Amino acid sequence: MFNRLNVFKKAGCIVLAPRKTLDFKRLLQSKSSQLIAEAACTKPVNSSEAGRFNNEKDGAFGASNIDKKSTTLAMSPEEKERRLKVLKLEVEVARQEGLRVPSLHSIKNHEWDQIIAIPSKSARMKYYAFLWKIAVTKENKQKKKEENAPFVQERIEKIRQERAENPHIVYGLGHVSMFLRIYDTTINHWMNHRLIRAMLYSPKIVLDCSYDNHMTKRESENAAKQLMLCFAENRAHDDPFDLHYCNVDMESTCMKKLRSYIPTMLNPEFPMNHCHNDLQTYNEDDVYIIGAMVDKSCNQPLSLAKAKRLGLRVARLPFDRYLQWGAGSGKSLALNQMVSILLDLRKTGDWNIALQHVPKRKMEESKEETAYLYEKQKNRVNIRIDKIFKPMNSVRSHKKDLEFNLSTWGSKK
Repeated sequence: MFNRLNVFKKAGCIVLAPRKTLDFKRLLQSKSSQLIAEAACTKPVNSSEAGRFNNEKDGAFGASNIDKKSTTLAMSPEEKERRLKVLKLEVEVARQEGLRVPSLHSIKNHEWDQIIAIPSKSARMKYYAFLWKIAVTKENKQKKKEENAPFVQERIEKIRQERAENPHIVYGLGHVSMFLRIYDTTINHWMNHRLIRAMLYSPKIVLDCSYDNHMTKRESENAAKQLMLCFAENRAHDDPFDLHYCNVDMESTCMKKLRSYIPTMLNPEFPMNHCHNDLQTYNEDDVYIIGAMVDKSCNQPLSLAKAKRLGLRVARLPFDRYLQWGAGSGKSLALNQMVSILLDLRKTGDWNIALQHVPKRKMEESKEETAYLYEKQKNRVNIRIDKIFKPMNSVRSHKKDLEFNLSTWGSKK
C-alpha cells in the first residue's frame, strides 16, 4: 500500500511542527491540500495559505534558471520537428564515424525529448554514449540468453527424466516438505498491514515534492528513485513511519518516473542542510517535513526559505557533533538515507546508531587508519620495486678470485 501526500528534501536539517489529530478518512479521500497543510503547520491555515504552501514552486529565488525542460515546451511543433531531423542526422553521422552512438530505432520518444532539450553537442554525445551502453547491455543479455537456451532446455529434460525414473518421494525445496512456502504476496500483505497500522498510530513524515521546477531531468529522476527507496525502506522497517507526499504534480518528471517504479501507487520539521539549529532528540509530537529535491546543480536553500515563509521551525542533523566529515564531501544525503536515519533514531534514540546510514565515503578517515593504509600502499610499492630490481635466479654472477671448475659449473654448489 502506498500513501501519497507530503514533502522531503536531501539530508541536513529538519523543521518541527506539532502533530494534530488527523481525520485519516477525510485526509485520504480529499484532493485538497488544505488538510496536508493543517497536518504540517503550527497554526491553523486557511484555504489561501494552504494554496500558497502548495503552489509556491519557485521559492524565494524566482523561477529556476536550470529548468531545461521548458526548452522543449517553448518550441513550436515545426521548430521541434526541424530540430529533431537535425539531431537524427547528427546521430547518423556519429555512427558512421564509429562513435559510441545508439541506432535511431533504439532511441525512444521520451529520450528524443531529452536530447532536444540538451543545448551543447558535448553533452549530447555523453547522453548518446549512455544510451549506447544501455542498448549494448540489452543486446548482450539477449545473445547470452539465446546461447544458454539449449543448455537450459537440456537441463530441464534431464531433471524430468530423473523424476520419471525415480519412484521414491523427493524431499526438498519445490518437492515434499514439512514447511509451508511463504509466498511474496504473503510478505507484501504483512508489510502493507504494518503501514496501515502506522497510519493510525505512528508519527508522520512529510515529503515535499514541490521542487521539480528547480531540478534538471536527471535530478528529477534521481529524486523519484530515492522516493521509491524511501517507501521501500520504511515499509521494511519494524516500526515504520506514516509517509505523506504533498505538493505532488502528477504530470511532473519526478512523479512520472515514480509511477514507473510503483505502478500501483494511485489504486512541521523540515530536514535541510542550510539552517544552523541541530536536532537534539526525536519528538513523537512533531511532524517532520523533508524537501524531496536532488540539488546537484542548484544548491540554493529553497526549503529553508519556504519554511521561513510558512513560519515553520527548522533544524538539521547533528553531523558535526557525531561525525568527522572528509574534505570535499557535502553534508547532504539521499532521501532514503534520511528516512532510515529517522527510523533508527525513533527506534533507539541513539544518534551513533542512526547515523550509521551515512555513507563511509563522506567521512574522514582516522589518523591510525590513514597511517595503516599509507603503510600498506607503501609496502605494495616496495614489493613491486624489489621484484623489478631483484636479480633473476637463472643468472649466475662471476665471483672474484674464484677459479672456474667445469665439473661444478652447472650445479647449484
